[in-house]
Amino acid sequence: MVSLIRVTQDNLDETVSKIRRRVEISDEVYEAVRQIIEDVRANGEEALVRLAKNIDKVEIEPEKILVGRDEMGKALNKVEPALITAMKRLRKNIVRVERHKLRAMSRSVKFSDGYIVRYCWRPLSAVGCYAPGGRATYLSTILMTGVPGKVAGVPRMALATPPKRSEEDRNRVMAAAYVAGFDELLWSGGAQAIAALAYGVSRLKPVKKIIGPGNKYVVAAKQLVQRVVDVDFPAGPTELVAVVDETSNLEAVAYDMAAQAEHGPDSVTIAITQSEETAEEMLRVLERLQNNLSEDSASRRSLQSNCYVVVMDDLGTLCKFVNMIAPEHLVISVKNHDKIERQIINAGVITAGRDIPSVFVDYYAGPSHVLPTGGYAAIFSGLTVLDYVRLLSIVSGSKKSVRTALRNIEPLIMAEGLPLHLEAFKVASGGAN
Repeated sequence: MVSLIRVTQDNLDETVSKIRRRVEISDEVYEAVRQIIEDVRANGEEALVRLAKNIDKVEIEPEKILVGRDEMGKALNKVEPALITAMKRLRKNIVRVERHKLRAMSRSVKFSDGYIVRYCWRPLSAVGCYAPGGRATYLSTILMTGVPGKVAGVPRMALATPPKRSEEDRNRVMAAAYVAGFDELLWSGGAQAIAALAYGVSRLKPVKKIIGPGNKYVVAAKQLVQRVVDVDFPAGPTELVAVVDETSNLEAVAYDMAAQAEHGPDSVTIAITQSEETAEEMLRVLERLQNNLSEDSASRRSLQSNCYVVVMDDLGTLCKFVNMIAPEHLVISVKNHDKIERQIINAGVITAGRDIPSVFVDYYAGPSHVLPTGGYAAIFSGLTVLDYVRLLSIVSGSKKSVRTALRNIEPLIMAEGLPLHLEAFKVASGGAN
């Protein structure tokens, strides 16, 4: 049953807390994940094979658990050409967006003192990406995580994803991994895949950073392996907040909400409005759509347990609610979206306007659909090429630059009580020591 909630300044904090509690990771999950990580560290590929059988219900031979690029490439001829074309089109859009980001950040600053500061990007040496696959085969996520790494110039890209039962699905995943630019493919899912990427297993060497979304077990595993490897951000169960008014296409918004709910029954979807009439109509549209979904579908179960229609008493409360939720996806499906957009500081990605749904980002636009969830959009940005690189500063100048700096900075050095720093300045500038 979709819940209708009326929110004012008085119950704003309580409402946000209630919604957020539904997606918190329990201590039991963390303990289960710790045991899986220790199992993989101790038993390597044998543990991965056993866990694939016990958890994913897929039997896989140890020698086939790791796939190289040559084998991925052979899958291209076993997949329908239209799918390859669609994947290549998405790759093209991702490349265009991510290259623009690198160019925009690669600048130099010239100072009148005669020195230059340049910013250069250097790729990480090895990145491991995770693409979930329990309920669906997320080919788009394989591209969203792999392509930015290739744009960044990462020399070694490894993909981990749950093993597939059907040969058709295996070929599609391998083809997507090849198009995305991965060098290795590990048939392993969940916390065990994260452990393998972090610590390595026989033929798979450890990576420097782990990137990608997953369920609460994957999120917990990424948090627990941070002692030995960098990770991107918590990207767990899907979230969508849609702002609607009397001009919105409520049926289109409802389908967009149902589409995000399709990722799993723990997905959270929220429609918010200032209009009581729009809220009532949104509720009717969602319930009608929900009744047309199959009883056992993830989308229907999500809409029944984690879907809300929220009425706000004013625009300020509405925007404050969005910023407190910090949703993964924010859809501003109203006539004057600019007025709301300017007040939003916390969101993974925003689609603005009545004609652009969140799924446009998922499959076509170019910005990554790998986004922070669970309120972490208040801290982290969505995945970009910048997650695969380190920023290196390069400073060049002349003796004149050093002499100018010395005249300006000497009191600060002396106040810190570091006389050799001052002498280093003097010698470099050509002065007497």
